[in-house]
Amino acid sequence: MRVHSVGLAIVGAAVAAGAGILLLLRLPTAPVRRLPAPATIFPFPTRNATPAALAGAPPAPDNALVLPSPTPLVTQYVVQAGDTLWDIALRFGFTSLEAILAANPGINPDFLSIGQVLVIPGYDFVPPLRAATPTPLVLLTLPPRQGTDETLGFVLPEAGGLRLRRAPSYDAEVITRLGPNTPLRIFGPVAGQSWLRVRTPNGTEGFVDARYVSIGTATTLPTPATWEKATPAPIVAAPLEYPFLSDLSPRVFEIFRMGQARGNRPNVFTLVGDSNSQHPAYLKPFDWGNYNLGAYAYLQPTVDFFRGSFAQESPAANGGFNTSKVLDPAFAPPSCEGRSPLQCAYDQMRPSIAFILLGTGDQHSWQNFEANYRRIVEITIGNGIIPVLITKGDDLECRDNNAPCGFINGKIAQIAAEYQVPLLNLRQIVQRLPNGGMTEDGFHYNFPPDNRSAWFTPEYLQYGYTQRNLTTLQTLDVLRRRVIAPGS
Repeated sequence: MRVHSVGLAIVGAAVAAGAGILLLLRLPTAPVRRLPAPATIFPFPTRNATPAALAGAPPAPDNALVLPSPTPLVTQYVVQAGDTLWDIALRFGFTSLEAILAANPGINPDFLSIGQVLVIPGYDFVPPLRAATPTPLVLLTLPPRQGTDETLGFVLPEAGGLRLRRAPSYDAEVITRLGPNTPLRIFGPVAGQSWLRVRTPNGTEGFVDARYVSIGTATTLPTPATWEKATPAPIVAAPLEYPFLSDLSPRVFEIFRMGQARGNRPNVFTLVGDSNSQHPAYLKPFDWGNYNLGAYAYLQPTVDFFRGSFAQESPAANGGFNTSKVLDPAFAPPSCEGRSPLQCAYDQMRPSIAFILLGTGDQHSWQNFEANYRRIVEITIGNGIIPVLITKGDDLECRDNNAPCGFINGKIAQIAAEYQVPLLNLRQIVQRLPNGGMTEDGFHYNFPPDNRSAWFTPEYLQYGYTQRNLTTLQTLDVLRRRVIAPGS
C-alpha cells in the first residue's frame, strides 16, 4: 500500500552532518570547556562541501557544553496512515532522511506500508507513536521519603546536562540543565509513564525523561541543607533551546560582524516570502500593540529591541512570490530602480536578519527551486545578513505535481546545513495543529477570527499564524541574546 511518496533527491551527504548536529543537541552529556574557533577564513560553500570553521567567533563561556559523539540508541517506528518518510524524519528530529535510509537497507522510500516497522537511529529522543501503547514505569516498590508522598532520586552520573522542561514533552521549553548526581524529589510518572515530575534542590519544578534518573533511596544521594526549605521559584530566564530551531554555528557570528562593518542595523530584520509573509497577521501586531505574550513574557525585551521592523513592508515579501520572482527585477516596485526585490529590500532596510519562507509558489517549477534558493542564501550572506531559513507547512509540489513528497522542505534543510545558517522548522510545529495550521486551501496559514494572531494563550496557539509569530519571535530572541547583543 502506498502511503506517500518521498524522493531520494533530498538526501545529501552534507545534510547528514546537519542532522547529526541536531541529534547531538538532545544528548545529555557532562559539560566541558570549548576552545575558541581557529583563525581561518570561512569560504562560501560549494554544493557538496561543508565549510571550515570561521575566524573570530566569540569564545564560548566557561560553562558551555561541547557534546561528544554518543553511543547511539535504536528504536522502532510503526508506519501509520498518512505517513511519509519526511514526516517521520521530522518527528524524530532529523533534517535529512539519510540516517533513516541507512538504518533500513532495502526499503523503498516512495512506498511505505501501514504497519511497516522502521528502525530509527536515535539518541535521547523517542517521540510517542500515534498508536503505541506506552510501557508503564513501575514505582510501586520505590520507598517514599518518610512522611511525604515523594520519592527520592538523582540524575544518573553519565547523564549530566539532562534537560528540565516545563512540560512532559520534547517540544516543551527547557528550564535548565541538570548536572550528574543532581538530587531530585519525584512526585510521580506522567505522560505515558515515560516522564517524571520533579523538584530540584533550589525548588525549581519541571519534568525530566525517566530514563536518565535513578529512582529510589541510595547511600550516595546528596541531601542539601536547603532541601527541606526549598520552595518553587518563578522562572524568569529564557529557555536555553527550542526543538524547532537549529543551533547557531560560528558562521552566524561572522555574518553578523561582516554586516556591521557594512553598516547594517543590528535591531532591524526583514522578510523574504510570499503572501504568507506579507499578511497583516504575521508579526505586524507587535508594532500595532495587538499582542499578549502570556507565559512568554521573557520575549518582551526582544519585542522592544526590534520595534519598528515588525510592521515594515518588504519589497521581497509579496503575494505570489517564488524563488524566481524574488530574484527578478521585473517584479520589484518602481522605487527599486532596476534592482531585484531581494536586493532592494536589503538596500532599503539594511537589516541584520532576514526570515526566508519560500517554496509554496515553486510547486510548478520545483526543479528550479534548489538553484534559485541557493542564490538567495548567497546574496543574503554576501550582504552581511543572517538568513533564517524556514520550512513550509504545505507539500504542494507533491500534492499538485510530481515532485517527491517533502522535496522543497528537504532542500531547505539541506542548504541550511551546508551554509551553516539557522533553520526554523515551521513544518514541525504546524503539522501538529488542527488542520495543520492551514486554511481550507492547504497552504495559507490560518489565524483567529478576532485577529489576535499575536496572543500567546492556549486558545490562540491553535492557529498557524499565532505559532509563526511565536516561533519567529523566539528565534529573534535567541539571535538577540547570543549574537547581536549578548548579555542584554
